[in-house]
Amino acid sequence: MKKAFLFNLFLLFSISAIANQVTVYNENFSLIRTNINLKLNQGLQDYYYEDIPSTIEPKSVIFSSPNTNLQIFSQNYEYDLANAEQIMQKYINEKVEITTDEEHLFCGILQFSHTSTIGIIEDTTQKLILINREEIRNITLAKLPANFYLKPTLHWQLSAPKKSDYKAELTYLCGGMKWDATYNCVWNPKTKKLQMNSWVTLKNYSGKSFEDVKLKLIAGDVKRARYRGQMISSDDSFTRKALAAPEFSEKEFHDFHLYTLDKNISIANKQIKQLQLFPSLLIKAKQKYEYITHSTKIASIISFTNSQKSGLGLALPKGTMKIYQKDDDDNNLEFIGEDFIEHTPIDEEIDITTGNAFDITGKTIIKSSKKISNKIREKTISVLLSNSSKQAKTIDVIHHLSGNWEILSHNLNYEKIDAYRIKFQKKLAANEKFEIIWTERSKY
Repeated sequence: MKKAFLFNLFLLFSISAIANQVTVYNENFSLIRTNINLKLNQGLQDYYYEDIPSTIEPKSVIFSSPNTNLQIFSQNYEYDLANAEQIMQKYINEKVEITTDEEHLFCGILQFSHTSTIGIIEDTTQKLILINREEIRNITLAKLPANFYLKPTLHWQLSAPKKSDYKAELTYLCGGMKWDATYNCVWNPKTKKLQMNSWVTLKNYSGKSFEDVKLKLIAGDVKRARYRGQMISSDDSFTRKALAAPEFSEKEFHDFHLYTLDKNISIANKQIKQLQLFPSLLIKAKQKYEYITHSTKIASIISFTNSQKSGLGLALPKGTMKIYQKDDDDNNLEFIGEDFIEHTPIDEEIDITTGNAFDITGKTIIKSSKKISNKIREKTISVLLSNSSKQAKTIDVIHHLSGNWEILSHNLNYEKIDAYRIKFQKKLAANEKFEIIWTERSKY
């Protein structure tokens, strides 16, 4: 026999709601716009609206009903949600009925409700009866205590000019929704081409499902004012679901980029949904290797320009770029590394570090260091590069300098990257070694 609670609930006006637009931001929040139909009586009245996520930000709610003379005087956000123990605590000194597993019925005034024991003053004997919770089959109460709600609820005081149906629009922010981009790429070292498939991963743990909504995504760093008591759900037990999807259109919006899906979708609560961001693209790219002086590894990098000329030319939202390469022996793809990219505008360079090269090494040695004066130092530095692979490799050596510097001598030409960095570039044949040597002077 199931536990029974007899509730006399407050009247909820009949309501029809359609969440027709969801705009999701990278920073774990979203903007919801919902059209609602309200059946109201004439005059001032209370209205309880339950169809909201548990992570709603009450201060963000905008209620609008143009051309109706409908007025809203106050709004309360009711979030003292009912659960069994909270209800029992509210029933201290109230009448309850308890049935045990052995069909014993106890009626009386509740004195206390603890984890293991419930105590009542029995009506017939006026004695204190202690009942083990493990022996209880069900508890019957007269009604739900005041100020308890089964769902998060917006409580409005509305004034309607006449009894009628009214249309209104509700707009609010809520937490618990976010999206990110994933770029799955296949690198072809022979053709120097990168096949890129991009996906949006949308996560909804706002506490509400959204049916047949228009979806928009905002890419960019939107500033939020953080305040104490902000409600963010900690539930991370998602239901995974991957779907093919219609296409997104992209445009500049304020100082950000807006991506709009061309068809409505449904987003369940506790769901991860995947949608294709852009059609598959073939991008011109190059393989390069980078050694930072005084480090111990040489980074393996796939580099390309975000331009139409290279086959791309799109505003790329931040996300993870995963790189695969086909094994010619069995035509199977193998994972070779991943890297994170920030929001990247058109014509920017993108470097994807897939890992550290196995057969290429670099070593930095300070051959000499001397103090010319209190403000001038001079060093001779050597970088030994070694290529043990069966193919030629081109390596960029990046060196950081300080102060007012100059290169006094060098055995390989260098390029000035910026005020404090220079780059040497050396192509090594298979099984070749080479030592770069230069002398630098810094004034402080």
